[in-house]
Amino acid sequence: MKKKMIFFFLLMLAAFMASVMVGKTVLSFSILLDMIKGTATNSQILTLVSFRLPRACLALIAGVAFGFSGFALQGVTRNELADASILGINNGAGLFVIVYLGFYAQGSYLLPLVGVIGGLAAAFLVYVIAYKHHQLLSMERVLLAGIAVNAGLAAGTLLLTVQLSKDRYSFVTSWLSGAIWGTSWNQIISLLPWVLLLAAALFWTVPLLNLLGFGEEQAISLGVSLTRLRTWFLLLAVGLAASTVGFTGNLAFVGLLAPHIAKGIVGKESRTAFVLSGMVGSILVLVSDTIGRLLLANGEIPAGIIISLVGAPYFLYLLIRQKAS
Repeated sequence: MKKKMIFFFLLMLAAFMASVMVGKTVLSFSILLDMIKGTATNSQILTLVSFRLPRACLALIAGVAFGFSGFALQGVTRNELADASILGINNGAGLFVIVYLGFYAQGSYLLPLVGVIGGLAAAFLVYVIAYKHHQLLSMERVLLAGIAVNAGLAAGTLLLTVQLSKDRYSFVTSWLSGAIWGTSWNQIISLLPWVLLLAAALFWTVPLLNLLGFGEEQAISLGVSLTRLRTWFLLLAVGLAASTVGFTGNLAFVGLLAPHIAKGIVGKESRTAFVLSGMVGSILVLVSDTIGRLLLANGEIPAGIIISLVGAPYFLYLLIRQKAS
């Protein structure tokens, strides 16, 4: 297993380097070496330090956050279809971010907090719809309610974007598609503490996810408070995904694909699979963002669209497989 973890770490590092080096202007190894020596041109240094590096760092952080979030959501719901983009969390965060950016402010340091508030509001709405009095919360109802809330929030977001000016409308529509561009170091500094803190808390408690796999009656007999345990994991999962949405838009299906690949390699729900989910998520976002830059001669395709080309068919496959079983 250590060899597999090392392989994926090296693959993540290679994807990061490709994201830094590849683009309309290629930064070769010789240019990077010139930068270390201090002989590179000002334009090359500007391209690397102000554009490529922060963009690659954001893609890496976002992939890790969505991968961890998807792992927790699938674990707590015991449903392989669960993902923040499917349960409405991403759209809830996005809606609040659009209101904040489009109508009130332009500052970026509050975006993670605004996104978390929106994600929690969406999660609460899902809970209210799925809740039944005097009954344990059904994770199947949570998934169905999430899909309904997701559709409603997407419609609300679309209505809001129509009210924006032309310049902001163009920016918002691109952002909603999962475009990672215009990244600054201030955004990295704003987002990184959220992801580090929430990821550390989730890593520490990941073994408790296995208790949910025993079934509700057996977990209760072991003295486990299912409500508290589920709430804990849901809060962490929502926080990781929603805080990231403010800077990346709705990178759908990363939280669906990454845990599936990780658990398929590891074979069980564990801290190793959890860490691998983050690495796979970062690889997906980094590679998709790099590919999106190269496909068009002028402009670029948002990373979210590239990921959806793989994620949407895979989601349909899982849906059909669940129905058949």
